[in-house]
Amino acid sequence: MNTGLILMFVALAVCLLIGVPVAFSIGISCMTLLYVNGGPSMDILLQRMVSGAKSFNMLAMPMFIFAGALMVYGSTPRLIKLANMLLRKFPGGLGATAMAACGFFGAVSGSGVASAAAIGKIIGPSMLEEGYPKGLTAGLIAAGGTMACIIPPSIVMVVYAQSASVSVGDMFLGGVAPGLLTIIALIVLNSFFAVRRQKKENKDPHEYTANERMKIILDALLPLLMPVAILGGVFSGLCTATEAAVVAVVYALFLAVFVYRELTLKDFFKVSADAVVSTGVIMLIISVASPFGWLMSTQKVPQMFASWLMSITDSKFLILAFIFLLLMILGMFMETVCIIILTTPILLPIAVSVGLTPLHFGIALLMTLMVGSLTPPLSVNLFTSCRVLGMKVDEAFPDTLYVIGTVSLMAILTFAIPGLAEFLPARSEERRVGKECRSRWS
Repeated sequence: MNTGLILMFVALAVCLLIGVPVAFSIGISCMTLLYVNGGPSMDILLQRMVSGAKSFNMLAMPMFIFAGALMVYGSTPRLIKLANMLLRKFPGGLGATAMAACGFFGAVSGSGVASAAAIGKIIGPSMLEEGYPKGLTAGLIAAGGTMACIIPPSIVMVVYAQSASVSVGDMFLGGVAPGLLTIIALIVLNSFFAVRRQKKENKDPHEYTANERMKIILDALLPLLMPVAILGGVFSGLCTATEAAVVAVVYALFLAVFVYRELTLKDFFKVSADAVVSTGVIMLIISVASPFGWLMSTQKVPQMFASWLMSITDSKFLILAFIFLLLMILGMFMETVCIIILTTPILLPIAVSVGLTPLHFGIALLMTLMVGSLTPPLSVNLFTSCRVLGMKVDEAFPDTLYVIGTVSLMAILTFAIPGLAEFLPARSEERRVGKECRSRWS
């Protein structure tokens, strides 16, 4: 490894440690390498930044962010009512409702922090009133919020698809099974604690009549149609993921303004401004990461890292275990988007060399980073749920450890079982090929 490359990583580490924003840290590290190596010109960084951000697929990200922010107005309470009706008789029914609601909301927002904040504000106080332990409440809501990373459509899936040149549609399909299984695992964990502590939080003897059930289902039907429309449009070939994201914005705006009438003009300007700021921050990181990945490639960093790792062991199990631990540790200190952009050029070739497909690695990567978003010191989702519930993060332990352990187990299973991520995309591809063959012979 040459001197310029060493100083590049040193500059990156120092900038991150002293609190320099991630985008500027990456840019400074790239300039360090070019300066020490004496070329090429610094102009190449600007050219690569522009080319990195100039992607049709990346247009989907700001649209999904905007659509998720709009769906808060009117849709969330109706989704929670549906989840409560379906799960209230489970042991720990209120916690199960929170997990299902997080899954619903994650499917229409694509943002983990937004999911944790929205569901936490509505269900969190009720869980505490019913006697749920503070740590378990905060941990469940935080973990439920992370479902937005893996339940399609997901913002970070779009980022990974761009970084790894993977189909956005395949990523969306690949996250369905791991996401649903994780939600089920969290519901089981919550029910276990409810039975163990003999919780009786569902004291309301009210039984829903047939008319009430039908009204709740119909109220929640329109928000639930959004992910169905998005995924259906993408996989039927009627539209691309980017076009589907625009449809999602129009649909969310229609619901918020004309159906539920909860979005005022003032709220619209606030939501628009917040979406623009969030998009600008992420796009700056993505654009600066493009020259970083290019320099990694020209300096053959992935090959050097792979050779070093292979020199230690040739065991697929140990290599994957190392990747899992590395990603989990990084997730404790960095944001998900940053990790995806920084590690994909380095770790993806290694994962492919031991038999993982880019799709399988991408879903396993996101599942592992979900663990990091729950684990201090960064733990964005945990901090969000604790702030919403009015508690300190240290009050959430040790109960949160059970939640972290459950999500970690599901991440390990995703690494170990390729079919969890690849089954649905493979079936979709089979149907597409079959359809093409029938159209040719007809």
